[in-house]
Amino acid sequence: MQTMSNELRRILSERLKLGELSKPACRVEIDRLIFVPGRTEELDFIMSDRREEKTLTRTIIQDSSKEGGTALSKISFVFPVEGKSTRDITAYMGDNRNHKGIDIACPVGTPIKAAWAGKVKKVTVSEKYTSFGFRVEIQHADGIWTRYAHMSEIHVKTGDYVTQGTIIGKSGNTGDVRSAGVTNMGTYDDPNSPRSKGRGAHLHFEVWNGQAVIDPFPYMNGSKYLFAASSNNGAGVTTDVTFVGTPGATLFDERFTNNTWHTKSVYKVDELAKKLSMIERSSTEHSNLTFTFDPKGYKTLFPSPTVTTGMNLKLTSAHPGIFSMGFSTNFGEGAGELRVFFNGKMQIKVNKFSGTENVEIRDIPFPNGEMEIRIELFWNGKQVNRFSLQYIQIKELQGRPDLYGNKDKVDPTIQQEFFEEREITSTFMPGQPRKVSLQVGKFVYMDTLTLDNINHIEMDDQFEMDSREARITISNPGGYYSPDYNPFYFPETYKETPWSYFVNGFHVGVLSENTPVRIYMGYGLNLMRVFTGLIDKLDLNGEESTMTIYCRDMYKKIMNKVITEDKQYPPDVGHSAAHDTNVFSSMTRRDKIISMAKKQAKQQGPELDYKFLLAIAEHETKMGTLGKGLPPGDFILGYGCYTGEKCDPQYQGIERQLYRGAVRYREAMASKGWRFQSVDDVKYFWQGGDKGAYQWASDTNWYNSVWQIYQKFRSSTEFDQIPEWEGTAPVPTEPTAKAAYLKSAIVQDLIAHAGMYSWRSNPQDIYYPYAIVQETSYTHATQATGKVFKAVPDKEGEFVEVDAESILTPKGWKNPFIEPPGRKFESYQYKVGEAIAEIMKDTEFRSYCDRYGTYRLEEIDMNRPIVATYTEHDNLITIHKTIDFSRGRSHLVILDEENKAGHFVDTEILMELKGEVRTGVRHVPSAKTDELKRLAARRTFFDIKRLCRTLQISIPGNPALDVLDRIYIIDSNTTTREAYTIKGIRSMFDAQNGYMQILDLFWSNNEGAIV
Repeated sequence: MQTMSNELRRILSERLKLGELSKPACRVEIDRLIFVPGRTEELDFIMSDRREEKTLTRTIIQDSSKEGGTALSKISFVFPVEGKSTRDITAYMGDNRNHKGIDIACPVGTPIKAAWAGKVKKVTVSEKYTSFGFRVEIQHADGIWTRYAHMSEIHVKTGDYVTQGTIIGKSGNTGDVRSAGVTNMGTYDDPNSPRSKGRGAHLHFEVWNGQAVIDPFPYMNGSKYLFAASSNNGAGVTTDVTFVGTPGATLFDERFTNNTWHTKSVYKVDELAKKLSMIERSSTEHSNLTFTFDPKGYKTLFPSPTVTTGMNLKLTSAHPGIFSMGFSTNFGEGAGELRVFFNGKMQIKVNKFSGTENVEIRDIPFPNGEMEIRIELFWNGKQVNRFSLQYIQIKELQGRPDLYGNKDKVDPTIQQEFFEEREITSTFMPGQPRKVSLQVGKFVYMDTLTLDNINHIEMDDQFEMDSREARITISNPGGYYSPDYNPFYFPETYKETPWSYFVNGFHVGVLSENTPVRIYMGYGLNLMRVFTGLIDKLDLNGEESTMTIYCRDMYKKIMNKVITEDKQYPPDVGHSAAHDTNVFSSMTRRDKIISMAKKQAKQQGPELDYKFLLAIAEHETKMGTLGKGLPPGDFILGYGCYTGEKCDPQYQGIERQLYRGAVRYREAMASKGWRFQSVDDVKYFWQGGDKGAYQWASDTNWYNSVWQIYQKFRSSTEFDQIPEWEGTAPVPTEPTAKAAYLKSAIVQDLIAHAGMYSWRSNPQDIYYPYAIVQETSYTHATQATGKVFKAVPDKEGEFVEVDAESILTPKGWKNPFIEPPGRKFESYQYKVGEAIAEIMKDTEFRSYCDRYGTYRLEEIDMNRPIVATYTEHDNLITIHKTIDFSRGRSHLVILDEENKAGHFVDTEILMELKGEVRTGVRHVPSAKTDELKRLAARRTFFDIKRLCRTLQISIPGNPALDVLDRIYIIDSNTTTREAYTIKGIRSMFDAQNGYMQILDLFWSNNEGAIV
């Protein structure tokens, strides 16, 4: 909106036709808040992991010592369910959608044990029927923590230290669990409910390293261990210095992710080491630097019967550190040796290996200063051996700062008041989002003050803006209204003020950020509230003795609130029922695929050949070893993968893929007797077969490749010895995806997170609703059925599953507008306002706060009744009209994520362009149906019209007008006689020129878009 000069404002005010109206008036109310100490608040924030203090003594191994060496310290794993083992595992990490742990079948009441020693960091007993139910989280060493979910009893509390194997509670079926593929319903109060009968009972067990989830199974089967600090012992080991501190910043971290690792300036690598090593990437996405020693293959490289090679690493550290490294090898006893030197002194020597297991050398003291590290491998030259280096890491060991030269003489309560200031060159923040209850104060409502010295007020409310803005300029003689006003600074002009005060030793200014503000405008005593918001910032002008207060409406809370916990819809929980998969779990992954293919083909009919399913799996993903076929997705057949690597999660998993593939086989090939006699039969299947038009993949050579693989498999006997999968888990006939969430339900949960249900305290405010959220819907020719989730009003994270409600209207069925499952907003990555904008984009809904501070989500209505008429002879002061269709588009093509197009024409714009079909293209991935494409087109045409034909008028101030109100304009000079919709209101008030408004309008008869 254009800026107006004071002179123009004076000229316009002289043209105001107020008649018998009273004098323009306004009132600004400011809530004075008082600080109340000692209240307990639950805060969401990033909290650094607690680091226990370490005392490490450096020892040195003499080069000549034959007995001295480094002892590795394994920490064994205690199975978390008493009396159970890996044979009782019913679901693995990645088996089901979002499954981040392992499920262990056990009756209700089975003792649950701590897998390792640690400290209980969280106990949850508030989610009896949702999420993970009753659960315990235990923090172990080096950032590792474990979760034990769906328990019936908990025997520990937050802060308890537990030893390994301590019974922390009993198993159960609390939370979101399933039995026979069906979600457990009912309560424990009903003796006949599935919950009371113990159905679906199991332990869900997870292992995490900070914020990264880890597969627990290798710990369970003994192929992976946690390691404690390594130590040197034996003859020839001498003791050096002792370091005390807490692990801090990461000084060096090498993970060998690519072949250029050795080009970094800190490395100097032996030429022989370069020739013997290569980067290998495992199926778990981890990389290794692997050395291969082969006496036959490398004769030209080995002039002597034994080999010693390695690399040097130069670093400089101002503080001592902790050195750790991980590796795996098949070196047997005496086959080789790992040596590590710090500035020529041997610090690590390992010559006793126990196979190919993953090994970690941890917590080796690392001196400060300039340091050259030599990592060296010795090989005896007798047989083929491999050594894989997984990582090298050095962390800073931070001691307690000595602030005054003798910390023992400083009162510890005083030490907390000071901070050490130093330059930080490398930081590492292993943070976790947590909820912590702290004793903090809170500002609560005390009373309301009225500003009686207003010079000027200007408000701006635009359809495109997230929040309306207000600017209040007041006179401020002697700084009387300033937030930092202190009468004691200038005793000669001492004057007390209600606009600043002292409480508990703090100076508090009333006019400061986040102070509630209400603005009323009107005429005489007839005032109407036009703004409810919070102070944003202040500008003080000493020359003019004025202060300008900048405010935003209550949407500021939504715009500023950072999401402090992961928000996912549906939540990242839910597990399959316990079932017997003992035989299945002992197989290799390839054998699982073959075994499951046999079962699924047999269940769909004895005529089906499972080898054809395997041929598809081999062509698409090399039997689940490439691309989308890898865990955790396991889209081994590519079923449900419509474009690129994007796959529908409801078809995730080996069992689901082979089930859907077998169903398609049965439906498509009945007319062929379910036999593939030639490549033409495979092509028939690829094109959809009996099922109709359905192309399995875009690859036009698909059927030739699958036919060749199928011929090879059909003549082979390599699969004959693998048994058919005999588990008892039922195979659902259709996808059992959970009910979807209404877009409005997600928005309601997000605004609750932003505190929009708890801010009112002024007596004038408490009678207005916190939020009015219209359920999102769209019109379609067919009626929607099934279940959807609605939000529980003013309750964050609480939803209720209800039947989908559809209402028949003259235009069709008004169906629930849902968000596709899997929507996630990661903590500290989004603000609430950004998340709402992401959810509601390409819809016909508006998210805003009204003049009373109430949050509203409502459908944009372009057919509101006309609320006022403005004419050139009565109350229309100025008018400016713009018609510019140079950017207009009469034809829109809406493309979804599969590039399927919907074509739409707007008749209004088409007429303005004299019949020219001017095309615009928009990509809206979520618009998968014709009706969703139509909605996206209507919203786009709406935006085009807002830009192409606009009107700006100035009028005497009308406090009742809102954005999207419709008004009628009559002006003969611009040949205007029609209805317009308000897209922006700029209101201005000052003592000299009164109250006036400039309205930005746009034209639309809203005839709509047609196909």
